[in-house]
Amino acid sequence: MFDNLREDTRRLREVKTKPFPWYVLESLLFETGYQAVVLHRIAHWFKRRGVPVLGPLVARWNQFSTGVDIAPAARIGPGLRISHGTGLVIGNGVEIGRDCLLMHNVTLGAPTLARLGDMPKLGDRVTVGAGASVIGPVEIGDDSFVGAHALVTESVPAGSKVVARVELEIRPRGPRPGA
Repeated sequence: MFDNLREDTRRLREVKTKPFPWYVLESLLFETGYQAVVLHRIAHWFKRRGVPVLGPLVARWNQFSTGVDIAPAARIGPGLRISHGTGLVIGNGVEIGRDCLLMHNVTLGAPTLARLGDMPKLGDRVTVGAGASVIGPVEIGDDSFVGAHALVTESVPAGSKVVARVELEIRPRGPRPGA
């Protein structure tokens, strides 16, 4: 837990311009994404040590205070950044690699309640755009990008870009028949 927190703080230092104690204090007080990751690390620590109530309790506090729902058993590598985390859901068996970025309203989870063990795995340096869903036992390769509102149900090779495709049929507006 503490190694990952140190790594998260070190990565935070790379993007902040203020001196050491201030950027950490500012992030802990005002950035819900960073707060959510720190609280998850605490919940995961309790879960791994078999403490029966404290892991889920910290996870619920995390959801209540930040709007981010991360299951205590999810395995998250160092350097995870959550941008505007409201509505973000990370399921119980999800694995996230190093230096990933998740936007708001992202869902990483199982396809049905009957298949709760089928969870996604994200590689290193993966970006998942706002409103995207990665569902089922899929693997997103390293250095991949999942665009906003994409639905991913199949594995994606490393270095890929996945985007939602919308097709619209545009009809000319004219007099209605029978008018």
